[in-house]
Amino acid sequence: MMKKYIYLAFLMLGMSACELVDVLDQKPAFEADLDGAITTPDAVELALNGVYSYLPGDGFNVIFPTTGGPFKAGTMRRQEFTGDVGNTIYYTERYYPTLSYSDGAEWNSDYAIIKNANYLESAVEGIDAGAFSGNRKEEVLGEIYYLRAFAYFRLLVRYGEFWNEESPYGVIIRDEFPTVENAKKPRATVGASYEEILRQLEVAIQKAPDWSKSSQASKEAARALKAKALFYAGRYEEALTAIDDAVDTNQPLPEPVYGDIFDKFSVSKEILFARYYDENDANNTSTRETAYGNSVSKNQGYWGPSTPYVNLVGDDPRAAAIFSKVDSLEFRGTVAYNLKSIKKLLNSANNMPIIFSRVAELYLMKAEALFRTNASISAAYAPIQKIRERAGAEIKVPQTREELEEAIFNEWMIEMSFENWHEWFVQIRFAGVNVEHPNFEKYLFVLNEQLKKKYDEEHEASDAQGEAYYKRIIDRRIEAIPSSERNSNELAEQNPGY
Repeated sequence: MMKKYIYLAFLMLGMSACELVDVLDQKPAFEADLDGAITTPDAVELALNGVYSYLPGDGFNVIFPTTGGPFKAGTMRRQEFTGDVGNTIYYTERYYPTLSYSDGAEWNSDYAIIKNANYLESAVEGIDAGAFSGNRKEEVLGEIYYLRAFAYFRLLVRYGEFWNEESPYGVIIRDEFPTVENAKKPRATVGASYEEILRQLEVAIQKAPDWSKSSQASKEAARALKAKALFYAGRYEEALTAIDDAVDTNQPLPEPVYGDIFDKFSVSKEILFARYYDENDANNTSTRETAYGNSVSKNQGYWGPSTPYVNLVGDDPRAAAIFSKVDSLEFRGTVAYNLKSIKKLLNSANNMPIIFSRVAELYLMKAEALFRTNASISAAYAPIQKIRERAGAEIKVPQTREELEEAIFNEWMIEMSFENWHEWFVQIRFAGVNVEHPNFEKYLFVLNEQLKKKYDEEHEASDAQGEAYYKRIIDRRIEAIPSSERNSNELAEQNPGY
């Protein structure tokens, strides 16, 4: 008789428990039977924690959501002192000028969220609401819907042509329990991908709990993600409505002091959704191990802000919360002093915040959406002014639309860099997404000096090589569909240029 697997543990920690049976009598893991695995509210809560555990940023793979975007955008670099020798940067800068590196970890984590959320939803629906305390059954379903939408959105903007709803390069919508028959599935269009994300979010807005802590999905986080999805889709009028539904940008930001967002990370009302760590977990992540090296010599390399980015921040008061000084770095017997690190990744609590959504992002999206819909300069600058007032930065209202564009770009870079790839997506948008020849020269090449150097070398060799390299940068705005998917699903079409 077929033995049944208990997949509660797999939902929690990616582990499974099973009885020993003849190998030919076992079901493949993706056909595992859930009957009887989750039948009580306590088991539901434990399984829900397991879905959260797959949030990108877990353990070793935290390297991707924390450093990939900054390296590509040119806000982060290794310290020039270490030189171009050795394994000083690990994945990201090894492939730095090409903007391409293995990023299958985030793909796998996001689809693990989707798969396990599907399983858990089915289990929850089978339990009577009366078994839960109060409205908790509905709240759990709301959290599940938010987490699925969150995963699909991350997949779309990392691996899809998110700016073009007509594009066939969207996500693979996995809305069934995985089987041999449905494992092979084509990608949805970008438009259909957005509709799936927005559909999930409407349920989350209705059912998820009110915000009480940033580690839990909430109605507020769902409203913010809805606004973000519409904004990234370029539906700016709809995005403005959604932003106003999520937050009142005429009010001061929730956290009066910018640096307290990170130093009071676990309790700050500024943060709508985030990945929690404790100090021990943070110290064991790949980002800590690789960026800061060991405590004796730090000889594995050192990541910090790039010089152009430090110059962009200048004397802005937020610099003290973005950067921190490091006493020394030893490399091959030589010691350098007065280096900078990214304080956001090494805050006073030493718990390395991984922030997925916070209120200031909504202010910035409103400013940019107003700019892109040709609102007045004063209206578009108003949310920027609120952010700068909180920071204690100089208020200088732009006089031209060119000055407004630069002000919005700079505010994104100063306020939100090193938080979940914001600076990379800003670079993409301000270069121009629905144009044949994005203008990388205006912002990206200014910050990403290595990329500009590589492009110049190719262009000096020949105009054709320069044009080919520029096309490569265009293609590398999004990542390749990883081989882990393509090897088992040939219907998942690869992105252009890979």
